[in-house]
Amino acid sequence: MRLRSSKALVLDLDGTLTKGGEDRVTPELRNMLEQFKKAGWLLILATGRDRRYLESRDDLRNLFDGWVCEAGISIYIPSTNEYRILVDERWLQFISEVKKKVEYVIFKENTVNLLSKRCLEEIDEIASRIGVEYKVLNNKGSLLLLPRNTDKSTGLNELLRSIDFHGYLVAVGDSEMDIGILKNADLKAAPSNADGSVKEVVDYLSSREDGEGVIEILKNLRQKYIEE
Repeated sequence: MRLRSSKALVLDLDGTLTKGGEDRVTPELRNMLEQFKKAGWLLILATGRDRRYLESRDDLRNLFDGWVCEAGISIYIPSTNEYRILVDERWLQFISEVKKKVEYVIFKENTVNLLSKRCLEEIDEIASRIGVEYKVLNNKGSLLLLPRNTDKSTGLNELLRSIDFHGYLVAVGDSEMDIGILKNADLKAAPSNADGSVKEVVDYLSSREDGEGVIEILKNLRQKYIEE
């Protein structure tokens, strides 16, 4: 399918649009994002959260044209209800066994968050037996289990192929998990609370944190691309 637009805005959730946890997108920020949507921009959410959680969030409802979920494991297009898992059956079998046999994990649809590295030896045994390669990403204290060759950028690339997008891409993120999507963007931006490694690659660093920082970034974009 093709979503007709020549510009797209890709945004992380926790630490970028919000402070993280159960913090919500503010009405001011949502209004700003809706202005971009009305101006013809595609809005894409790229997050470590899973689809079921995102669907429960009223502050995100009817806002984004595409989701990159679980840091690239799956993608979702709300307008068509198309949901695709971008990993093979071995990974799903691996995660199923991890959920059954390993303590200190928080369940997601197709992966888990680890509460402790104490379980890595047990996870290694399961991975070796099934024949999968995995990595653990430390996202500001949250340990996420991912296939070795999967990240937000691989998920974003697949989503952009699915909607046949070939235009101008702006990406906003705050953590090391966002570096892949930032490097692939035409314009890279971050709030002031971003990791040092993120600050090194962005074109624009906001003077404010989290959602307030994104508002600052969007105001600058609006002046250049919407109000001109």
